Amino acid sequence: MNDWYILPNGNIKHLDGLEVQPERDWLPTDESMEVYAGRQREAGKTELQIVRMVMQLAMDGEAWVKENLS
Repeated sequence: MNDWYILPNGNIKHLDGLEVQPERDWLPTDESMEVYAGRQREAGKTELQIVRMVMQLAMDGEAWVKENLS
C-alpha cells in the first residue's frame, strides 16, 4: 500500500490519480473522480465496477493513513 502520498492540502492521492479527502469522510475530489472514472470506462469497466473500485481505494487510503501516520 505504498501507492499513496499526502498532498500539501492534506488530501491523500493514489498513484492512479484518485484523490481522497480525509476531512470529507474519505470522498474523492470531483475532479479526480471524473478522471479516474473516465480512464476506467476507457478500459471497459462498468459503472458498478468503477464505484466498487473507488470505494475500495478510499478504504485503502484510510488504512494507509492509519498505518503510516500513527
